[in-house]
Amino acid sequence: MEVKQEVKFDRSQGIGGSDATRLYEGDWYQLWSEKVGETQSADLSNVLPVQLGSHTESFNIKWFEKQTDRKVYGLQETFYHPKYKYIYAHVDGLIAPNKDEMQLGVSILECKHTNAFSNPTKVLDKYIAQIQHYLMCAASKRAFVSVIFGNLKYEAMEVEANLEFQQKLIAAEVLFWHYVKTKQAPPEMITWDTFKPIGQKLDGKNKELVPLLSRI
Repeated sequence: MEVKQEVKFDRSQGIGGSDATRLYEGDWYQLWSEKVGETQSADLSNVLPVQLGSHTESFNIKWFEKQTDRKVYGLQETFYHPKYKYIYAHVDGLIAPNKDEMQLGVSILECKHTNAFSNPTKVLDKYIAQIQHYLMCAASKRAFVSVIFGNLKYEAMEVEANLEFQQKLIAAEVLFWHYVKTKQAPPEMITWDTFKPIGQKLDGKNKELVPLLSRI
């Protein structure tokens, strides 16, 4: 965890965790139009699930500490990818390793408040890109995901860094930002399966700067 600052980032000038989820889900064109200023980002001030999650975050952290006997610090730290400075992560908190897991280093905490009909598998499937994005930016090996389901159920889950997924994710993010900087609209249909991990050699050449879609 080398690159971290406590500054408010202009979301139009970079790629954050929620952006990673949208890229993973294929919402490229709408996200691109927001980044280049063609359309406004959605107003979330009256979206109950979003606001509820924001307002219960402090309680979520305290409940996580109580249930796991782990101390959370570094609230709302911002980390930047060591190579691509426009890729950033606002993490909910940091967690020091216990004495018997020092090799894991500092973990990150991500808090969620979802509906009572969801489950841990659905949460991890929904937010896999966001979590791996955060782990990648913070150079962390592990994340704890603290989830409140409705008002009756709670789960704390551990997620390990997935290097293969991260390489694929960074390929998608670098390509997306290429479209933003050149103001070239991305293709209407881009799916997660079209990407090769960044750094993978194609035709004997390393296409790391602007990773290509597999079909090209």
